[in-house]
Amino acid sequence: MKKVLYVIIGLVVVYLILCLIGPKDSSISRSIVINQKPEVVKAQLLDFKFFNEKWSPWTEKDPNMKIEYSGEVGKPGCKYDWSGNDEVKSGSMEFVGMMGDTIKQKLTFKDWGMISDIYLVTTPEGEGCKVSWSLSMPMGFIWRGMGMFMTGEKAMGADFDKGIAKMKTAMESLQAVAPTANYEVKEMNWEAKTFYGIRGKMEFVKLAGFFGESYGKIGAAMGKAKLPQNGAPKAIYFSFDEKTMTADVAAVMEFANGTKLAGLEKWETPASKVLLIEYFGSYDKSGAAHYAMDAYMKEKGLTQGLVLEDYITDPINEKDTAKWQTNIYYMVK
Repeated sequence: MKKVLYVIIGLVVVYLILCLIGPKDSSISRSIVINQKPEVVKAQLLDFKFFNEKWSPWTEKDPNMKIEYSGEVGKPGCKYDWSGNDEVKSGSMEFVGMMGDTIKQKLTFKDWGMISDIYLVTTPEGEGCKVSWSLSMPMGFIWRGMGMFMTGEKAMGADFDKGIAKMKTAMESLQAVAPTANYEVKEMNWEAKTFYGIRGKMEFVKLAGFFGESYGKIGAAMGKAKLPQNGAPKAIYFSFDEKTMTADVAAVMEFANGTKLAGLEKWETPASKVLLIEYFGSYDKSGAAHYAMDAYMKEKGLTQGLVLEDYITDPINEKDTAKWQTNIYYMVK
């Protein structure tokens, strides 16, 4: 009995030594060139339903597994949960955010209590793009010994090979749509205008709260000065950075030129040429309209100035987001 105990203790000691020298993380990565427009690929990579139904290498392992989608596609917190047989187990994938051409997701294996980071990176290449799909998993101390023998490559290499091949086939089967196809870009003249409001620099996810608080303060200042409202609430974007997902923006209202209003910051935009897109839909899905503006400016050789959004529809009175109208203006030269 003592010999058995000594053997067990010896094995435990050996394993702990392996844990001390074993890898602290495990990773796997695959890349492929896809003959599809980068903006089309990026949009589909954000959609967990498209992943599950079109290119996931694990769906076919259990066609009957239970699937649940939650949140809005492309919005942080959007989630995909699954529960299946012994081969696929149970877990979740959650969209964390997008920085430039990099999409970050959090992958959780519920049965093992493991959390990994998933990165999907799109890089323009010729008329198409290169997509890199990678996983990075920190190894807890007790798992490092096992990591000496079972790497991410050994565990999921074949699945990643199959998945990225299916991704290419699925993406290339989609009809490529030009960014401007669904939007009419109008060129027009912009008269000199005066705005008062509140400016701030923040992450995209904080914009809704910033606008709600700022418009309340602007309304209070207008009431105190007994000034009537001139049009719908607006925003002036001085800059926005997709890499850091931050914006330098002002929540504003328009006033007659020459108006003085205490307690708020003032901006005057000069007469100039502008581009206009009349966008209908929820605010967080207006990205495609901005991509259409970018494509149009590139095609016409125009240089971008300030970006303004005019929120025509009151979301409190109109609950159907499909009817929300936002006029998007790009000052150009």
